[in-house]
Amino acid sequence: MTEQNPKEIKDLFKKDYSKAMDLRGNSIGDFCLCGSELFTAIVAFENGEIAFYFLDGECVNCGSLVTLPTPIDDHGMDCD
Repeated sequence: MTEQNPKEIKDLFKKDYSKAMDLRGNSIGDFCLCGSELFTAIVAFENGEIAFYFLDGECVNCGSLVTLPTPIDDHGMDCD
C-alpha cells in the first residue's frame, strides 16, 4: 500500500503553464476543461463572508484563465 502525503497549499501554485488556455468569456461552470473543480479567485470579505469576487479566475490544475460562474449563470437569467 502506498502512503499519500497531503499536498501543501504552496504546492498548488507550482504548475506548468505550457498547456494553459484563455477560456474567459462564458462562465466555465463547475469544471475546467481539464476536469479540475478547483479555481484561484480574487475575493473580498465582509464580516467573515465573501462580499464580492472577480469573475476572472485561474484553474488550479492547468493554469487556464477562466470566467468564474455566478448565481445568474445557474438560473439562466440574462443581465441585459
